[in-house]
Amino acid sequence: MIEQITIKDFPFASDRGISDDPRATPLSMHLINTRNDHWRSLRNKLTPTFTSGKLKGMHGQLLDCADSLVEHMKTIESAETFEARDLMACFTTDVIASCAFGLNIDTLTDRNSLFRAFGKATFNFSPTRKIFRTIRRLLGPLARFISLPGGIKPKLIEFFIKAVDDTVEYRKKNGVVRQDFLHLMNELVEKEREMVSNGQMDPNDPHMFDHATLVSNAFVFFVAGFETTATTISYALYELALNQQIQEDLHKEIVTVSAKHNGKLTFEAFQDMKYLDQVISETLRLYPPVPALTRKVTKDYRVPHTDVVLPAGSFMTLPIVALQLDPALFPDPLTFNPDRFSEEKGQTIVKGSYMPFGSGPRICIGARFAKLEIQVALAKIILKYNIMKCDKTQVPLTRCKASFMNVPDKGIWLKIKPRTTAAA
Repeated sequence: MIEQITIKDFPFASDRGISDDPRATPLSMHLINTRNDHWRSLRNKLTPTFTSGKLKGMHGQLLDCADSLVEHMKTIESAETFEARDLMACFTTDVIASCAFGLNIDTLTDRNSLFRAFGKATFNFSPTRKIFRTIRRLLGPLARFISLPGGIKPKLIEFFIKAVDDTVEYRKKNGVVRQDFLHLMNELVEKEREMVSNGQMDPNDPHMFDHATLVSNAFVFFVAGFETTATTISYALYELALNQQIQEDLHKEIVTVSAKHNGKLTFEAFQDMKYLDQVISETLRLYPPVPALTRKVTKDYRVPHTDVVLPAGSFMTLPIVALQLDPALFPDPLTFNPDRFSEEKGQTIVKGSYMPFGSGPRICIGARFAKLEIQVALAKIILKYNIMKCDKTQVPLTRCKASFMNVPDKGIWLKIKPRTTAAA
């Protein structure tokens, strides 16, 4: 039923239903907030940004960031414990800064960088902020005329816009070309400006990919690309710490496969790491980044296999966590078992029961990039370190109820021990 709702019947519920007004702030004109034809136009323009060729071009930058991560982890080798989410958030912040904006910010050593502050402010889960975000959404288009607390501070918004603009201007003046998200989006801006100049496009076209659209989507790539990915890496490390045999099996695969690729973690090597893929898939099953999907009904819709008709304007909630922890769909659902996603068993998974990145045309556009980022981080870490639980490790983890995301409320505390075998 869920697969039918999100794919076959997508035109009946194509909006997320949780969107702010795209004109509410200088950073609101992005893929998550846009609706209907505007969303389709924007999605089509941005999709080429995430092709296999584009991801392969960014692979080297991911490896560089992961090398910096494991180098930094030397400083915590003798520590009794470390908090994984904060460390991984610094890593993913560096990745997005590099792959999206071509910036080397080294948040791992500078925890007070404005990029890190911007990320923390975006994912501030205080009850007060939740209240004002709800009010802002209820006000709809009127929200942009009213100043409400609880949002990102204007100073940080100005910082982000300036960082994007300065990078674009620097590249233009110095002839710098990097195949990253910012370059690809700026090409869209320049292309459509030229189309307007040539009379091929209406300058008042509401779907134009302009400066505001570029900055807004740079923003959403940043916030969507660091927090959810950092949390998933941390959850994977947590489960590997609790399941040492699985960790050793994963280590063995990484060593074996990298040896077949001249000791390198190449883009192609990751395509051959099937067990790593299973570990990530199982992590995302137990801990999907977002617990549920919300869809707004855009046309009167009869729920499949029922007589229930949902009127236009009503909302549907698709419970990702409930599905992925349902024992009827995933036996012994609370057990971390990567073999569920083996080539043989993976074929038996019920369609529509597993959707950590969403489903249908609205599926996360950056899912493949996020997965590659997780693969690179885990491979580099597991090659060099054995991840273990410590006295502060919470078992089981409890979820932060103030957050709309699936994050732990007391952190993920672990410890590391260097491996004796040489890392590839």
